[in-house]
Amino acid sequence: MAVSDDELMRRYVEGDEAAFHMLFDRYRALVYNFARYMLNDPFRAEDILQDTFLSVARSAPRYRPEGRFRTWLLRIVRNRCLNLLEADRARRAATIRERPEFPAIETSPGRRIEAAERMAAVREALSRLPERQREALVLYGFDSMSYDEIAGVLDVPINTVKTIIHRGRAALARAIQDKEPDAP
Repeated sequence: MAVSDDELMRRYVEGDEAAFHMLFDRYRALVYNFARYMLNDPFRAEDILQDTFLSVARSAPRYRPEGRFRTWLLRIVRNRCLNLLEADRARRAATIRERPEFPAIETSPGRRIEAAERMAAVREALSRLPERQREALVLYGFDSMSYDEIAGVLDVPINTVKTIIHRGRAALARAIQDKEPDAP
């Protein structure tokens, strides 16, 4: 039988470094993938992965074992991603105010080829969704979280999660259909 997340956290607080490594191994793919889809950047997702587990290590003594470690962990990831996205928006706004207008540069052939691939189209469409929809769809579709767990991560009621996912799926389907060359 697998050791629970709460038990691993308790062991880590008591000085068992191996317990922390077990948690890291258990959740590193989940954290990385969530951050990658939120940020659409594998390098920044790697940074978020490291920052998140540093935060877990620092916060371990204050962690309350309530059987919701995964939700707590993903809330940390979400907050770090949102902070990074907000900093990006502020930096872009400052840059736009400071630089002159230049004509748009056409996308490279490599980008067009990549965009033709189905997963690239999904990632692109996901990145254009409102943050809440993107978060909920990534947690539900890619990380296989329940509505209840997603509600915990997003800090919203379950019915709100259902609405967000429903609207996000519809918007994602429209965005993908609009990108397909055979779309009517």
